[in-house]
Amino acid sequence: MTKIALIEQRLDQLIAQKGLLIDAIRYALLGPGKRIRPQLVLASAETFGVAPELALDAACAIEMVHTFSLIHDDLPCMDDDDFRRGRKAVHRAFPEPIALLAGDSLLSEAFLVLARSSASNPAKVLLIETLGQRVGKDGMAGGQALDMHPDGSTLDHLLDMQKKKTGDLLSCSLEFGPILAGNDPKWQEEMRRIGLLVGLAYQIRDDLEDATQMSDEKKPTAYTFLGEQTARELLEKCLKEIDSGLAELPSKGTAISELLDPLFLKWRESRTSLTK
Repeated sequence: MTKIALIEQRLDQLIAQKGLLIDAIRYALLGPGKRIRPQLVLASAETFGVAPELALDAACAIEMVHTFSLIHDDLPCMDDDDFRRGRKAVHRAFPEPIALLAGDSLLSEAFLVLARSSASNPAKVLLIETLGQRVGKDGMAGGQALDMHPDGSTLDHLLDMQKKKTGDLLSCSLEFGPILAGNDPKWQEEMRRIGLLVGLAYQIRDDLEDATQMSDEKKPTAYTFLGEQTARELLEKCLKEIDSGLAELPSKGTAISELLDPLFLKWRESRTSLTK
């Protein structure tokens, strides 16, 4: 069974009740998605010798938090989007208060899933602490606040916002592997460093793709601040540092590389154009 199939099967089991609120949760959680973050949890776990079934609930907790963030991002008080991944946003498919509560429920459910997981008690505490740090005021929520209030729209502000809003949850996904394995804290620190680089590369890639597709997005991006050439060079620098970091991990981080490579294939292939 593929990583995505394992994740989606377990998510279905974890949210199996019925009712309007549950229906909204399942609509958001089990809808179409790439499952990048939970797959990163499983790939990181594999890198540090943890079996998929022992990391599966941690992976699902990450996906629940990511889904919660998407539900809230789409709300009228935030980005006010009517659609998500080709379907109605949750607050358009269900009453808006139910959408809000669906997001709230997924956030609390994520911590409940971690608390009830089969991880050792020391690992559970660190998983819960790390997730709390990465999604709270100093992490994803703080990044969303920066996005809502640009405060001068400088490049440093943009990079700080993207680090918190995008990078911190990707970082958390990779940090979960060494935590579950009970490894030396230095490995969690290294996975955080790599995860933040992945988050930055992921955001620059999206900014470049939006620009080449003539997106109507009006917010400042790496592309608008740096221009295409410099943005591509920064992306290339991030990818080289990610490759270098993964090469130092157990099994050379092969499982993580196999997941990340397709995300950046187009931009890796175009690197030669920078020198032409």
